[in-house]
Amino acid sequence: MDHSAPMLASFEALPDMLTAKDLEAVLQIDRKTIDTNDQRGLIPYMRIASNVRFYKQQVMRWLEERSFQPRLVHGKGAKRQ
Repeated sequence: MDHSAPMLASFEALPDMLTAKDLEAVLQIDRKTIDTNDQRGLIPYMRIASNVRFYKQQVMRWLEERSFQPRLVHGKGAKRQ
């Protein structure tokens, strides 16, 4: 089951330029966490005077790069690498 599909669908409906409040709603993480991550340079953003904005496509790419993809295990007793 793909749990990311509803999030990505709602993400696609957003404008190209996002606020931290937009990300908070879609990613369901606290605004303080978003602020901390952009201050530490962990999430792509741009600053316009004192305002922080996020390009939707950059954030989507950033999320994809951090997405965990489990290894397939073939049969009982499969060797770990």
